[in-house]
Amino acid sequence: MRKTIIAVALLVIAEIGTGQVYIQTTLPTTGLVQQNQLWNLILINGGVSTLEAKLILLLKDRQTGLELFTATTKSFTINKGSLPLSVNNLNPVQYNYLATDATSLYNGLLPAGAYTACYSLIRMLGEKQEPLTEECIHFDVEPLSPPMLIFPADSAELETIPVQFTWTPPVPAGMVKQLRYDFMIAELLPGQKAAEAVQHNLPFYSSTGVINNFLTCPASLPAFDKEKWYSWQVVARDDNSYAGKSEVWVFKAKKESQLELIIKGTPYIRMKPENPEAGIAPNGILKLAYFNRSADTTAVIVFHDISGEEHPRERPSVSVPVIAGENQLQVSLRKVIALSEEKTYCAEITSSSGERSSVLFRVKQFEDK
Repeated sequence: MRKTIIAVALLVIAEIGTGQVYIQTTLPTTGLVQQNQLWNLILINGGVSTLEAKLILLLKDRQTGLELFTATTKSFTINKGSLPLSVNNLNPVQYNYLATDATSLYNGLLPAGAYTACYSLIRMLGEKQEPLTEECIHFDVEPLSPPMLIFPADSAELETIPVQFTWTPPVPAGMVKQLRYDFMIAELLPGQKAAEAVQHNLPFYSSTGVINNFLTCPASLPAFDKEKWYSWQVVARDDNSYAGKSEVWVFKAKKESQLELIIKGTPYIRMKPENPEAGIAPNGILKLAYFNRSADTTAVIVFHDISGEEHPRERPSVSVPVIAGENQLQVSLRKVIALSEEKTYCAEITSSSGERSSVLFRVKQFEDK
């Protein structure tokens, strides 16, 4: 037993005597990585002799096991101690692209994905080559930021049901070559956190493989319940299995008040050149149907009290944008005229071509319950 221990001790001393070379990398484990950063290394020569060597790099996709490329540096000298390396003192580097190519790089950045980089240090002995050491590291490449939600805003209480959801792509988007989105909405139950809703609840609606950074709700989607909160989230994916998740935001559509229902149910009053139609403006909300036969892009609606002074010095007015053809205009009169239920008003538009159209209306006040 004593002889065995002595033999092992002598072997360890021999190892220390000849020395070893170690490879240390400075790559971040997660984040943006440029191809040139793969050569940011420190070699530590624990021996007493100077070595002539070169490095061989093999980059693999950690998810699929595919070898993406190999690269070989020029030969260089390793003295005793530590030697910081970069692409500048290893050039020229020869790349051999296997399952990818240089065009897949985005401004020199590796595409988003999970990688394994294996370094082999080869000693140069004249015409011979001898492996010295090998080191493999794992790292993930991700954009600076995942997708970010835009609309509906977080904790929004909407007047109307949302028909389109929008978000921003990951930044920089060019790192993700086959960018697709998974979209999900889930009802937020009482006492639940937003993230729990999209993780555990049955989805109210979901869609995968969305190409654009917006989604329009299909007509077949069940109606959102008013006054219920909903959570939504977007996950960005690509062929390299990158998955960048947005935050989870919540929204709800407010239940319409009785006044809102009255205003919605009030018909538009048709403006005519002659024999004007009459209608009401509930709580000062006037709804007009106007056909624009001119090239005007703006119309001025002039109001006057036909039950009062016949020729007032000034008539209040309001400008509204219009398009050629049929227009449905909704105007709030609260800051334009006095809202009296006792008066009858006329609203008229005179186009640039001189065509006059008008309606008659009275203001009717309803309680907002």
